[in-house]
Amino acid sequence: MDKILIADGNEKTVDLISKTLFNSDYEIYTANSGKVTLTKIDMIKPDLIIIDTDFTDISGFDICKKLKENPETKYIPVLMLVTVETKDVILRCVYSGVDDYISKVFNGTVFVAKVKSLLRVKHLSDRIQTQYEEIKEKNEVIDFQLKMARRVQRSIIRKIDMAINGTKILSKYLPALEVGGDFYSVKELDDSHIGLLIGDVSGHGISAALLTAMLSVMFDTMAAAHNMPNLLLKEMNDRFCRIFKHTGNEMYVCMFYAIVDTVNYVITYSNAGQVYPVFIDNKNDDVFDLEIGGIPIGLMNESSYEVKEMEYSPGDYLFFHTDGLSDFFYKEEPDKFSGKIKECLKSNIATYGDSLESIIESVLNEFYDYDDKNKFEKDDISIILCKL
Repeated sequence: MDKILIADGNEKTVDLISKTLFNSDYEIYTANSGKVTLTKIDMIKPDLIIIDTDFTDISGFDICKKLKENPETKYIPVLMLVTVETKDVILRCVYSGVDDYISKVFNGTVFVAKVKSLLRVKHLSDRIQTQYEEIKEKNEVIDFQLKMARRVQRSIIRKIDMAINGTKILSKYLPALEVGGDFYSVKELDDSHIGLLIGDVSGHGISAALLTAMLSVMFDTMAAAHNMPNLLLKEMNDRFCRIFKHTGNEMYVCMFYAIVDTVNYVITYSNAGQVYPVFIDNKNDDVFDLEIGGIPIGLMNESSYEVKEMEYSPGDYLFFHTDGLSDFFYKEEPDKFSGKIKECLKSNIATYGDSLESIIESVLNEFYDYDDKNKFEKDDISIILCKL
């Protein structure tokens, strides 16, 4: 039952309004002063306030303004009773936040219609407020889950800053959301071989993050058993397809895997639809992509993968990245990005040399906008930079 507070110092006016609303299903309360009105508002939390413009202690305008400034009462509709509908009175109603007004000499039908209209607004407001609180509560749960997922993902996909057999390796991970769909791993396979994996799961959010965790663990358990990158990618594809065979899952994974032989100075590599890494031949002052094709993991059963190898010299660099780096400014211009990234790497390697951190930051400053306002429009970015 809707609660209506009639606030007017004139008993005849209160009696008239009460009789007009008598046949309606309302719970009627009354107040004969501004102070009593404020007290009863706090006590009963009415669904509608019908109030006179003037009391001897506090005006109806001031009471309304006070209500509208209070978060707990600002959505209670106020119907102002005015003696004369002058321009000044109407403006005061507007400035004090009155929802509607009516002359004290009113038509009963019009008065009841205004009351019902304002109560409908109140019901809608209450419903929206309830939905807002429910959404807020659900968002808090999701936010907690995202933070936990972020901790789990960060524990698996850690920042890499290491040196193995003279090869320096540094990584950078920038998820678009709390958790991301990119992943990478660097594994010392034996005394002379390093496995470098970088990948990008389709999609974002918690589901993609769970998949990156699964793939990272899968790689860590399988890498030592495969001395050829193409064989590792094949087994990962076979396992992925078996796991999601009957789920109707349309997710797939792009991946590039390279094995660096630090004794014989040879890189062996295979690709599963991932962006080509950039090789910087420091000795011959040359920069080029490690071009090799391959089907993304999860798209086709029994896929096979090509393998290539190339020699390198100590002092050369290898730069891995996911497609989020190119998507921000050059999404529709891949060839332009390819030229720009090579120029940028070559220039910054000449400038910073051994400082892999400075090289990566310079690349990000060139190709990435750190403004969080656009984070939902961004893709994840992962980078691995190696000085061989």
